[in-house]
Amino acid sequence: MSTSGLGADVNKDVDEDGLETQETPVATTTGPGPLRRLMRGIGPATTAVTCYVAAMALSWLLIDLADLNPLSLRGAVTPVAVGAVIAVVAIALAARFASDRLTGAVAGLYSGWIGLVLINALHGTPFGHNELHNWDTLRMSALANRLTTTWGSTDAFLPGLPSEYPVLYPWLVARASELLGRPTWTLVGDMEVLFISAAALVAFLLWRRLTSAPAALAMAAVAPVVFMHGHKSYEILTLAVFVPWALATFAGLSRERGGLHWLPAGIIGGLFVCTYTGYLMFGVIGGLALIAARLLRPDRKPYLLHLLGVLVTSVVVSSWYVFPLVWAYLTQTRNVVADTYPNIVIGEDPVPLPFLEVTPIGLLALAGLFGMCWYRAREWWAQPMLLLLGGIYLYWAIYMTQLVGNGHTGFLVKTPRMITMVLVTAGVLTLVRAAKPVAAALRLTLPRGVGVAALAVLLVSSGLVAWDKWTPGNPKGFADAEPHVPHSEVTPNPALFAHMQPGPDGRPSEFIPPDLVAMPMPADRIAAEVEARLGADARPMSLSTDMRLYAYELWWGYLQRGHYSANSLMRYTERSAELDKLAAIDDPRRFAAASADTRFGGIDVFLLRKNPDGWYFNSRVTFDPASFRGDAFDVVDDLPAGLVLAVRTP
Repeated sequence: MSTSGLGADVNKDVDEDGLETQETPVATTTGPGPLRRLMRGIGPATTAVTCYVAAMALSWLLIDLADLNPLSLRGAVTPVAVGAVIAVVAIALAARFASDRLTGAVAGLYSGWIGLVLINALHGTPFGHNELHNWDTLRMSALANRLTTTWGSTDAFLPGLPSEYPVLYPWLVARASELLGRPTWTLVGDMEVLFISAAALVAFLLWRRLTSAPAALAMAAVAPVVFMHGHKSYEILTLAVFVPWALATFAGLSRERGGLHWLPAGIIGGLFVCTYTGYLMFGVIGGLALIAARLLRPDRKPYLLHLLGVLVTSVVVSSWYVFPLVWAYLTQTRNVVADTYPNIVIGEDPVPLPFLEVTPIGLLALAGLFGMCWYRAREWWAQPMLLLLGGIYLYWAIYMTQLVGNGHTGFLVKTPRMITMVLVTAGVLTLVRAAKPVAAALRLTLPRGVGVAALAVLLVSSGLVAWDKWTPGNPKGFADAEPHVPHSEVTPNPALFAHMQPGPDGRPSEFIPPDLVAMPMPADRIAAEVEARLGADARPMSLSTDMRLYAYELWWGYLQRGHYSANSLMRYTERSAELDKLAAIDDPRRFAAASADTRFGGIDVFLLRKNPDGWYFNSRVTFDPASFRGDAFDVVDDLPAGLVLAVRTP
């Protein structure tokens, strides 16, 4: 086990302990042999990345060759069996040959095993977690589809608007689509696998700069399991990055102690902005407090120049996303409604206190809270992390007050996961710092294997939590496990939703039982009907009650059915008011004229759902079928799932 302490040598990606023998060397004029020179260049970061790449490649190959149904018991437990083999071998090696290089290898294998869990979970379906079952996944899939038409920032639904949501993740999906010749909706799941598995690897690499390799491995173990919504893979990755990046960038650490140069720090910051800005928003108060604390110390000029370099680099890296958005904010009218979502979780957990939970994560969080306070004046990490934590809580308090005042949440529902990450990582640092003094105070001699055992328990428990969360359905293996589980008693989770979703041609995924298939979205049939009337290259302005349409087709969307993920520049409330006016018209000629010339332009295609009250768009707007009679619209009313299509005649 490494004996390097917090802030140990970080300029060299190598652990040189034990490389030289203790014998007096024979006089020689030759230098170290090529093998030894090679070994000196291989450190824990190198072994971590190498093992991760190898593990991911083998995981894809294994799942493809085995071709097991992940809904069956054999398929569900496949990652557990593979993980058990890896764990036994790794523990045996660590007990005999503990080193930083081996620790790095374990970090890479653990990250690759997380990838194996996800690859296995999505085997047999072209979709990603929770795909097309909530507003966030619909928006992300639609945005990825739209970005195949441009390399710049653009809104998913409306022409002439930049994307308000960070655009890097769907942009990467779009570029992969062009490179591989596959539709974007078939690649979202693959991108989730890469981002979530990389979260553990990146956490290890960044924390390794700041602490010992075993402590960094512990950080990698918890990184993917603090927040586990598979369809928010970009949030899982950025959450894992935030704390070590903030400490290495703003705590004023020297390079020798793990501080980042302004250039890589700024690049990471810029990529952060383009990937997910929420955690930056929640952490800005704590970050400013951290900066202020450093400015109270001497030698401020180099630090200020460092901050300037970070800021300029971040702006340059994120400019392709930020500049069009800022310009639009300055020149166009906004209607902010996305943060008015009254999430029930806010009421269930109104004050985020994860350190009161009787769980392994809760206990780590409690240790972290104690450590930040106890070591505030004695360890470099304690005060900066305490400032970050206090800043997040202050953000939460401000927006909890605002929620009461005007209904805007500032997305405070996402602050608990960030609070937990700060506390848990501080908990790991606390245990590393306190282990030897506590043992000495209790007159205990810790065996060499204690650290190995502790890390093994943390990795295995975290891995099982990940497997349980990301393996389809509950109970696991419900497809063939005994006693038989009626499908009506199966609890879907985001991974099972991916299997439940039929494709745009209506065909179900490979392994899903017929009675669990979700309501179809016959996008291929709808597209054929529209193209037959408007031409193959038509991109009409449409109004669709089923937002899945935009994951498949490059049509414009006049209004999203729900406003909780709406771009503020689309002026949701005003557009919705225009639809209220249209819904009040039942005369076909007046309706045809009004729908062709609303305040925001005409609507050429309506995809609505039949119900007893009329043709339904959303909970506010239902159209009278009589409005579409006459020769202004061609109506197709034999679509599946009660859908009805009305296409304006040319």
